[in-house]
Amino acid sequence: MKRHIWLAIIASALGFFVDLYDIMILSVVRKPSLLAMGVAEADLLSKGVWLINIQMAGMLLGGFIWGIIGDKMGRLSVLFGSIILYSTATFANAYAPNFEIYLLLRFLAGIGLAGELGAAITLVTEQMPQKFRGIGPAIIGGCGMLGAIFGAFIGGKYSWQFTYQLGGGLGFVLLILRLGVLESGLFNEMKGKTSNRGDLRLLFKNKDYIKKYISICVLGFPVWYVNGVVMTFTPEIAKAWGMTQAPTVSEVVIYYFLGLTFGDLTGGFVSQYFQSRKKAIRLYLSLYALAAIVFFVVGNQSAFIYKALILFLGFCVGYSIVLLTLAAEQYGTNIRATVTTSSLNILRATVIPQTLLFEFLNPYIGTVNSAMAVGVVAILLAFWGLSNLEETFHKDLNYME
Repeated sequence: MKRHIWLAIIASALGFFVDLYDIMILSVVRKPSLLAMGVAEADLLSKGVWLINIQMAGMLLGGFIWGIIGDKMGRLSVLFGSIILYSTATFANAYAPNFEIYLLLRFLAGIGLAGELGAAITLVTEQMPQKFRGIGPAIIGGCGMLGAIFGAFIGGKYSWQFTYQLGGGLGFVLLILRLGVLESGLFNEMKGKTSNRGDLRLLFKNKDYIKKYISICVLGFPVWYVNGVVMTFTPEIAKAWGMTQAPTVSEVVIYYFLGLTFGDLTGGFVSQYFQSRKKAIRLYLSLYALAAIVFFVVGNQSAFIYKALILFLGFCVGYSIVLLTLAAEQYGTNIRATVTTSSLNILRATVIPQTLLFEFLNPYIGTVNSAMAVGVVAILLAFWGLSNLEETFHKDLNYME
């Protein structure tokens, strides 16, 4: 692989590092930041759901905005524009005077965060030789996951204001490295052949395309079930279990993303070994279902067992980076960035219905049973989505829709 490919991989991996740092610190600093703004203890759960969902709503909107820009103006335009927006908004979060401004800034940050990983996966996938396509995203995913661990460490050790300031500053530093990254050759070739780029009508022109797109999105339900429900509301779940020594959110985030780091790295190489994206995803998803059952059976025994099972759940979610590679390989060059970036953020935005379902069920069946019910729905939807997708390991990506 040539030097410009490695530079793209390194720049994308570091970008995903900052991206995940900025996404996950909200869960870590949720309580101290809201308390500092005068939110009552009794309102922390509901206000926390609002913050998570408004950030995800921004990412959902941004996924389509940046995806279309990526197909019309190039993958690099997204890598520069998105990081400027989310770094600025994240830095400004440190100075939010009240909950309303906090919401607005997290919405803007969400729009910016939407473009980072989808554009990076599209760029690297198009630049790499077919037989190595699974390796680049695996490196990006494995290195990027360390950003969440770093965010959990910073958020647990320092003030919530400094946590946001550092996130914004890291993004601006990363811009310098991106100056040497080259545009995708497939995109440059396509520009002279068609003006029909980033057109959503191409994506939704027939029922097979729509079903495939929905299937990609629902495959991400288990990923954001752990992020949005189990990890974020660990204090509430541990309290409902009556745990005397409950793990903190920052500890859980570190264990989860440590597992996810190794899961992403191994997931890409497992798909290379099987020469199949679907076989790798099916293996990891099956392990995830087993891990979720064990978590709800024995997770309340001790803080150590709780964190150990979160670590294993994180490893099993390592299929997520293979899923993004699979998504990029499903469609032609003229809508590839649109599909990859928008589906990634719809995938992330699945936290919205999951947290709302969790909150709705909570008064009726309790915190633990609500979390369990949401997990069952997430896993069943993921297996259904996988069954609808075609295998793409040997697919030539030099074509247009």
